[in-house]
Amino acid sequence: METWQKPETIILWIIIVALFVIILLTVIIFLIRAIFKKIIKAKEKEAAIQLNHQKNLLETTIKIQEIERHRIAADIHDGLIGRLTALKMQQEITSKDQKTIEALHESITIARRISHDLSPPLVEFTKLPELIKELLDPWEQHLLITTLFDLRTEVNDTEEFKVQITRLIQEIITNTIKHANATQLFLHLKQTKNYMTLYISDNGKGYDVAKNSKGLGTKNIETRVQFLKGMHKVKSTIGKGTSNLFLFKN
Repeated sequence: METWQKPETIILWIIIVALFVIILLTVIIFLIRAIFKKIIKAKEKEAAIQLNHQKNLLETTIKIQEIERHRIAADIHDGLIGRLTALKMQQEITSKDQKTIEALHESITIARRISHDLSPPLVEFTKLPELIKELLDPWEQHLLITTLFDLRTEVNDTEEFKVQITRLIQEIITNTIKHANATQLFLHLKQTKNYMTLYISDNGKGYDVAKNSKGLGTKNIETRVQFLKGMHKVKSTIGKGTSNLFLFKN
């Protein structure tokens, strides 16, 4: 019997081939895993770059909006209101037309409110609850507004944060007036050491959240919530009103 035909030799070759196959498969598996890890890392890096780009774009968009709002508010305050005031004073001196004087006074009031809504004055030195009260005041002609401020700690909110919160409230109230046909609105602000919650609800006609989640107002709200790194949940029932809940960590 030839040496290669001996059972011991055949078994040895089988073992050698099996080991070779096992080693080859191990190398292939290792290479495949390495390739997959490289692909995953590349995709994660790409996703991180895209996320960072979106974040920078979002911040830039918000900041540009605020700069433009401030510019328009300044033009209204320094230009339009100044001219209307001068015209009103001239009418008070030279004319007895009380209707014209009253119309000018009303126009000045409206222009001043628009200017304040665009760029709230003295934001840096005004607490958030006071800003909210000033913001809600003109809307009380259209809605019965109830507020609850639960301030459990002294929080020095940044100017940027306070401005964005007022923008959120403005957007929600505007949507409520335009679409909800509501007569009542409830606002609850709670501040603690670790977080702040803002809850706003109305008694309007409600809507289907799933079908109406892509409107401009909703997008504006979500954009500002993302900018502030917060969370937002909206709940609405047809015929039973709408509620918005916001959570922001300190």
